[in-house]
Amino acid sequence: MHKKDDRARKRDYSQSEVEDALAGLIASTKRIHRKLNLVQIARKIEIARKGLGNLKNISEAIGLSTEMLRQFSRVTKIAPEARRFVTEGKIQSVDIADRISRLPPADQFLVAQAVARGELNSDDVRAVISFRKDQPKLPISKVISRVTDSRNVREYVVQFLVPAEEELKNIEDRFSKLLGQDGVRSVNVGKGLGTLILNKDGRNRFELIAKRKGLTKRALVEKVISGEVK
Repeated sequence: MHKKDDRARKRDYSQSEVEDALAGLIASTKRIHRKLNLVQIARKIEIARKGLGNLKNISEAIGLSTEMLRQFSRVTKIAPEARRFVTEGKIQSVDIADRISRLPPADQFLVAQAVARGELNSDDVRAVISFRKDQPKLPISKVISRVTDSRNVREYVVQFLVPAEEELKNIEDRFSKLLGQDGVRSVNVGKGLGTLILNKDGRNRFELIAKRKGLTKRALVEKVISGEVK
């Protein structure tokens, strides 16, 4: 069976087949609504590559970058059990398919399944890849869970040392005045260590103020605590 498939892939294609492949690529790589799914597009690219020699020639023929052609081609690197979500049209983003193809084959099915269910988007899949590199032994199901859990976290935590003479209320008032009460989630102090929790708006204001004053974030915190910045 495999030998037959290999012979089919290696065979030469007629001029009409190559032209048909190019026409299919033009109709399906430059539109939001494609006539072909990503697996079919990858096959058309392979036929065109056999006829024209390389991706650069295809790029010149249809006006699509070689990088985009490579992305479409990488669909063939997805393991068969995961690729069915692409074949069935449940995964239509070439960006997502490209990223799934870069995961270990054993990880691809659950990630593709989560994408097909609408549980992961393109940024999430990128995060899964990054997380997987840091935690190669963690089960992929747990990697997915951690990514989806962290996606909903909109807090920014800043920890700092607190001088013994400073009171919590003073520190709270200074940060609230600087960043706005709606930007500060909470300020806590224990055993000389303070923890400031900001929401997304508070974080953005904090970073903008630090930039305007030419300070690092740590330096800005220290100056707020000391009362130098109000």
